[in-house]
Amino acid sequence: MINFPQNSNSYMNEPASDKHIKEAESQLNMVLPHDYKALLKQSNGCSIGGNLLLYGTEDIAERNATWEVQQYASGYVAIGDDGGGQVLLMRLVEDEKKVWIVDAGVMDPQHAELMTGNLLKWVSEGCIIE
Repeated sequence: MINFPQNSNSYMNEPASDKHIKEAESQLNMVLPHDYKALLKQSNGCSIGGNLLLYGTEDIAERNATWEVQQYASGYVAIGDDGGGQVLLMRLVEDEKKVWIVDAGVMDPQHAELMTGNLLKWVSEGCIIE
């Protein structure tokens, strides 16, 4: 269970169903990392601190198409953004826990910085971006 930060600038959606997750994976033509799916099953997208957005199943395919992730960061999926031009990426590996942040204008994993080594812990701690 994730302890989502509780403050007036945060918003959590209702949990995603397995069906919604499968539909998103089908639209993306990929299997999402297990920890990201665990997050979706607790909140199908959320806004934390008024700036950070973690995508839900309804938005993830469109956001990945907009950011052209498959073209510029093949093997990754965009799971959110900071509202200021930086995108959060996870490698498309089932047991991936790490989240990377990269400038949307570059969208090259070689230029990404490690945001956290553990997605679920980072969310529980308020998704601090330093």
